[in-house]
Amino acid sequence: MLLRISTGLDGVSIALGETTKSLKPSSSASQQSPKGCYVYGHYDRNGVPFYIGKGKGRRAWNDDRHFLWHRYVNKHINGFYSVVILHDDLSSEDAEELESAWISQESETLVNWINFGRKTDFKSLERFHSLRKEALDLIARGRAIEATDIKTSVELYRQALKCVDIYSKIQPEQGLIGRLIDEERNESGLRGELAALDRLTICLCKLGHGAAALEASDDYFAAYRADSSASQAARIKKRVLKALSRAG
Repeated sequence: MLLRISTGLDGVSIALGETTKSLKPSSSASQQSPKGCYVYGHYDRNGVPFYIGKGKGRRAWNDDRHFLWHRYVNKHINGFYSVVILHDDLSSEDAEELESAWISQESETLVNWINFGRKTDFKSLERFHSLRKEALDLIARGRAIEATDIKTSVELYRQALKCVDIYSKIQPEQGLIGRLIDEERNESGLRGELAALDRLTICLCKLGHGAAALEASDDYFAAYRADSSASQAARIKKRVLKALSRAG
């Protein structure tokens, strides 16, 4: 029978066969000024961890985080959470290993994006990547022939946008992460593939089809609201309006 014993850290797992003792916070870890590398958790009012991380210095108290962390903190727990130093005075390697163990143990309640325990529909994820690759390949093919066959480039970019229309709606994440992503999409809208619209409008404007470029742009931003605030979106809108003013 396999026996694994971790020593030197309070509460670190002891495994016998497939039975593992739960990780517990170290009673000796400094909660104000953790030493060396450390592993920490962010906990809600009910004492449930929603984020596990590692760091040095004041990292545990820093709010430079993934957008899912901010959504959860701001929308679900009204900005209130506590920082718990789980283990400190670790080497970088030990902190990384222990962080992974804590994430694995608490995976269902965490908003960590890097979390191998999170629930993902891998068939949907594979389809997403397959369709996005197809779209990017079409964009690349279009760019390669713009100088010699701009009309075919236009058709390739339109085909790419049809792929985008399918994969942009695929959301493979489930559980807490999936719910947070769905909330974000409902509020901010979907994201598409701005590169496809960018090249399409460039070609249409070169062909003197300003009205078609405007229609393509309006349709795109109606479907993918989250892209509307991007700097590239502003350039596209400016380009289309310039083409229309010239035509007028």
